Amino acid sequence: MEDAKIIALLEGYEAGTLTDEEAIAFFQWYSEAGMDNFQRIYAQSNISAEQRSTDPVMPNDFRIQLEEAIRNYEAEQRQQAARPVAFFRTWRLAWAAAILLFIGVGAYIYFQNRPPDSPAIVNNNQPANDAAPGTTKAVLTLADGSRIIIDSTQSGKLAVQGQTTVQREQGSISYNGTDPSNNSGTQSVLYNTLTTNRGEQSPPLVLSDGTKVWLNAMSSIRFPVAFTGNTRNVTIMGEAYFEVAKNPAMPFHVTVNDMDVEVLGTQFNINSYADEPDVRTTLIEGAVRIVNGQRSMVNKIQEVILRPGEQAIAHSPLNTHHSAFTINHSPNIDQVMAWKRGLFDFNHASLQTVLRQLSRWYDIDVQFEGTIPNRSFRGKITRDLKLSQVINILQDLDVKFRIEGKKLIVSP
Repeated sequence: MEDAKIIALLEGYEAGTLTDEEAIAFFQWYSEAGMDNFQRIYAQSNISAEQRSTDPVMPNDFRIQLEEAIRNYEAEQRQQAARPVAFFRTWRLAWAAAILLFIGVGAYIYFQNRPPDSPAIVNNNQPANDAAPGTTKAVLTLADGSRIIIDSTQSGKLAVQGQTTVQREQGSISYNGTDPSNNSGTQSVLYNTLTTNRGEQSPPLVLSDGTKVWLNAMSSIRFPVAFTGNTRNVTIMGEAYFEVAKNPAMPFHVTVNDMDVEVLGTQFNINSYADEPDVRTTLIEGAVRIVNGQRSMVNKIQEVILRPGEQAIAHSPLNTHHSAFTINHSPNIDQVMAWKRGLFDFNHASLQTVLRQLSRWYDIDVQFEGTIPNRSFRGKITRDLKLSQVINILQDLDVKFRIEGKKLIVSP
């Protein structure tokens, strides 16, 4: 886990504002960090000596919930033994995550009480083949085609595009320029593209109007370095989360596949991966109008307006059983936002859905051997674990995993 994320979790712990998921992530990191690393992170935080607690301690009510979760897990396991093999073990992930946290707390007690400078315990049973989690990284392609690799090492000015300066500041990629209304209008519009590969997630991108964009793995956004005219237009592929700067006089438009998402000022997420069956636009705040550009479709709904907390599902034109759009009035917002919060969130997710996410985040290819039984999973896992740790959590009696180089082999 990156230092910035750990510092945010630590400060949230001190302020008492961590969610259960964030608490799990914090204690998992804390259990493995050792006191030297913990002190290093504490020194970088904004916590004063007066505010500082002596040692992080799991809240008692959280511990009670954890113990109850473990008891439920054990009861579920006993019930599973009496059920047919084909039963879907939907709670496996939730209880496994709870047990991981319990183990982490035990390791934390060990770190607290071991003598200074004593060697840490090393698990020699780690597989020789493994995959590290994804990192914050992206490629910025400038108007002339030159490319800049964006990672955690850059700071300061990256490039100048027309009258706009591109900077890496405070963890973000920012576009700062003069007011385009001051231009004569003869200057051509310059476009940049930010792209993430498998195993990458972009730092925040701050467009010239103040709009913020985050890209998940295997995603891209093409945008003008400065917005001109009466509208603001960008194009995306993959998955992106937007916090759009409000400007009713200059509507914000996102083009994805054959859809146009029109925004006034809002927060929303678009999932448009080519290997997913549908394009899902989830509105967190504000209002959006979505228009499907496939005008040749007969008797299909072509336009929807979303309210906060709703999700528009744009179906493939080959799917004749649905209209062009359907509306989910109560989507799982936590699940939609999980990737941005550093989590996998599986809610009755099929094995194929789970593996598509792992493939993108761990930069691996998935290969099936034999007939794979249907399985669904439910629960949350932090995205900073190694692949071997994740598949140990996902391991099912009738589904086995092994890692061979850049391949994850799945067999019954």
